[in-house]
Amino acid sequence: MDEFKEGKNYKLSIIRQDHNGRGIAKFNRYPIFIPYTLPGELIEVKITKSKKNYAEGLPEKLITVSKNRYKISCDYFYACGGCDIMHQRYQDGLSMKKRNLMELLYKFGKINVQLIKINDTVESDDIYNYRNKVTFHVKDNKIGLYKYKSKDLININECGIVNENFNKFLKIIKKYLTNSGISEITLRYGEYTDEMMVIFKTTKNIDEKIIKGITKNNEKIKSIYQLKSNKYKLLYGEEYIHEKLLDKTFRISPDSFFQVNTKQAEKLFENVLKYIDSKDKNILDLYCGIGVISIIISNNKRNIIGVDIVDSAIKDANINKEINNVKNVKFIREDVSNVLPVIKKANKHLDVIILDPPRTGIDKNSLKIINELLPKKLIYISCNPVTLARDLKDLKTNYDIKEITPYDMFPLTHHVESISLLVRK
Repeated sequence: MDEFKEGKNYKLSIIRQDHNGRGIAKFNRYPIFIPYTLPGELIEVKITKSKKNYAEGLPEKLITVSKNRYKISCDYFYACGGCDIMHQRYQDGLSMKKRNLMELLYKFGKINVQLIKINDTVESDDIYNYRNKVTFHVKDNKIGLYKYKSKDLININECGIVNENFNKFLKIIKKYLTNSGISEITLRYGEYTDEMMVIFKTTKNIDEKIIKGITKNNEKIKSIYQLKSNKYKLLYGEEYIHEKLLDKTFRISPDSFFQVNTKQAEKLFENVLKYIDSKDKNILDLYCGIGVISIIISNNKRNIIGVDIVDSAIKDANINKEINNVKNVKFIREDVSNVLPVIKKANKHLDVIILDPPRTGIDKNSLKIINELLPKKLIYISCNPVTLARDLKDLKTNYDIKEITPYDMFPLTHHVESISLLVRK
């Protein structure tokens, strides 16, 4: 872009936000993307990247301030990459997430959002200290999170969005980092069970004094693992921690997937329960993980099959089935794309398919077979509006999109979770 020079400052007006929460300014017809800024603000911007069709910059000075700007409570916000909209008033952030979802559904799915019931974003009970899992990076005896768009480590004393027990741990572990060989520390916590797991990723064995130091006067730590050469080794305590969701108990392994915002996850799963009625008998739960949804919706009149490709997830799912005394759920360790053709060949009747895929969404062949199986309902949980839009585009030929509800699963970030109900035409 000839108009801008990298390293030079310009005064620019922010006209709107992009789908990553960054402010967008326009110079002639070229967009300039500037994080930490809001619509209506006049900013002095330092250009950090100048390309043919766009530029990127960082704010140097606020000249005109938006009424939606919120006072920052974090010392690391403008350097750390953990949050990106902490500077925005919370309610305005919720509106932005709904707007982003609608725009992406239209852009990537050609979905007429005016004809669909799209609810307001469900707000989180906890805006701060909500994360039940975090990975801290360790380098040169410092511990923290990576700088925005880089691998440069920001040394921190606390993080505003993680569970408060993690911040207490952070202060203790700093004493033991010298020559420890630790490169990452992952912490997991059960909100309702008060159980904590520590996972050290390391190049050498963990010194016993570290284990003694972090467990002294800390009964919450139930489990300590070492991750070395991609293998987990239990160093202390129990193999698992547990968490409760809607009065069900779930075992969590070191590598289990579990929603990072426990209370918000409960709200989402309550919606799944609402979408399934007494007539829905045969249910397929795809990308089931440790079996949370299958177990929550189970009763003695339903037949449920849960499918996931991760071996440890299915092992945990079967244990969780026993813990909760569930009899009518079967878990299968297999790729979804391999299971669906078998179900089709068996001519198995399905009332509901529940989909909770990774960020990459559903593969084309699986979508094709779902369109051939034609269950009465599809319930699609998504953490990525772009792949959701792409997949709904393929499904809307045979299904009406009845309702989409965005959830603020990740407060103070631009990310949004959603649940969609599709009913066969």
